[in-house]
Amino acid sequence: MAVSLIPILFHFFAAFSVVIGVAMCWIFKGRLDTSVRYWIGATLLSGVAAGLTVLREELTPLISVVFANAINFSAYFLFAHSLRSLPSGAVRGSLPKPILYLLFGVAYFCVLAVLEQQTSSVFVKTVVAVAAAFGSLWVSYAAHKTQAVIKNNYLKALGYVFILQALCWLIRAVEMNVSGSASPFAATAINMFVFTSLLILGVMRYMIYIGLRFMLNTYETNDLRKRNRLLENIVLENKLHSALRAKIIVPHYQSIVDLASGKVIGFEALARWHDAELGAVAPDTFIPIIEESGRIQELTDLMIDQIMTDLPTIKKKFPGVLVSINVSSLLFADEYLLKLFGQRLAHLKSEFGSLVLEIVEGKIIEANAQVGSQITQLREWGLGISIDDFGKDYSSHSRLIALPFNHLKIDREFIHQLGKSKNADIVVKNIIDLAQNLGISVTAEGVETLQQRNVLVQLGCHCGQGWYFEKDQPLERLHGLPVTFGPPVVASQTHPQSHSHTQPQGQS
Repeated sequence: MAVSLIPILFHFFAAFSVVIGVAMCWIFKGRLDTSVRYWIGATLLSGVAAGLTVLREELTPLISVVFANAINFSAYFLFAHSLRSLPSGAVRGSLPKPILYLLFGVAYFCVLAVLEQQTSSVFVKTVVAVAAAFGSLWVSYAAHKTQAVIKNNYLKALGYVFILQALCWLIRAVEMNVSGSASPFAATAINMFVFTSLLILGVMRYMIYIGLRFMLNTYETNDLRKRNRLLENIVLENKLHSALRAKIIVPHYQSIVDLASGKVIGFEALARWHDAELGAVAPDTFIPIIEESGRIQELTDLMIDQIMTDLPTIKKKFPGVLVSINVSSLLFADEYLLKLFGQRLAHLKSEFGSLVLEIVEGKIIEANAQVGSQITQLREWGLGISIDDFGKDYSSHSRLIALPFNHLKIDREFIHQLGKSKNADIVVKNIIDLAQNLGISVTAEGVETLQQRNVLVQLGCHCGQGWYFEKDQPLERLHGLPVTFGPPVVASQTHPQSHSHTQPQGQS
């Protein structure tokens, strides 16, 4: 049983190595760099060597012993070269080392050929086992050196696998000198242990390397995406600077409507940028880049000036409307907003009452500690101040008391749930009641359906904006907008979602 089992192990390893080598050509066909190509080459050589060894009865010793072990010896150098090539990731490998490895293999072949003719079989097999142990240790050393560079635990595991292989070969060398048997197929317990262990470790080294490459390829792909995004941001930033200088970032206006009557009572000015090459660039893309590059002041100056220029045209068709604009919390850091409007105070103060500055609620926390006094000064000049996206991130009712806001916008996420979620109805109703009790006007963002409009009216919300009424439009298209989006909605005495006011059973 044991006599026939060891050749089966050799047959299996030979077939497995060839199959896995060919499979790797397909698996990594798009990433055949130096490391992969030499690992595949070493894998195929190991398979061929095992196949030749198992055919020792049909072949001459020059082929089955000398040539087989020479190419197996060369395979270890290719494994080592493959691992040392990992950090560079080169597509083409340098020739000197592979040629040197080939020369080592040829020299080893010559030495084995001489030993096969001049010495005993036990001595030859001892040399083969010691050489294989040396080759395994060399690969383990290569794995250790590479692991120190790219810090990957797969390489550490691979190093241990080759150390265990070296121990197996040394045990084989000792066993042959003790027992005097040179045959790898001898039916001994040590032989069975050695070659079964070598088979398991041989399979493990291929699986570990494939896992390593999948992990590295995923990392390289993600890293490439990050670098591409960085390059895109650099290109975008350069274009942004040109767009700011050319003043082609302009405000578009989205209607703010009295929800009950449908009358247009205001607009929100939204920064819009259309690039000749990139087309329309989303604000979520270019606003963060402008903030990070320190040019948010330049954009704010540009937008405020354009809005002030557009106001007379807007108010001619829509008398009494308010125009709101988002301002970055970064502008509070050095009192820039006070400086910006202070410079325009003399000739534009009469228009300040038509302008509302919107601050994202969560960003207020990051603003300067004296933000309250700055907001108070802006209010004294006649500007309106609004909390934008209220309830989204850092909601705090105390902030409504501490800071002198006179407008509030409910985040669109709550609006989208109206009529669908009891909790959403309750939260929106509570926000509306709280704001109105504090004398703060409320606008619902993201109104997209008639149902949402109806529910908001029943909840007591007076103002809303969203695609249900109109998307944002450039100034020249505002003359085509209706003054009223009808028909009007009449608020009932009791909100149909009466459950929002009903106390749970068992409570008083």
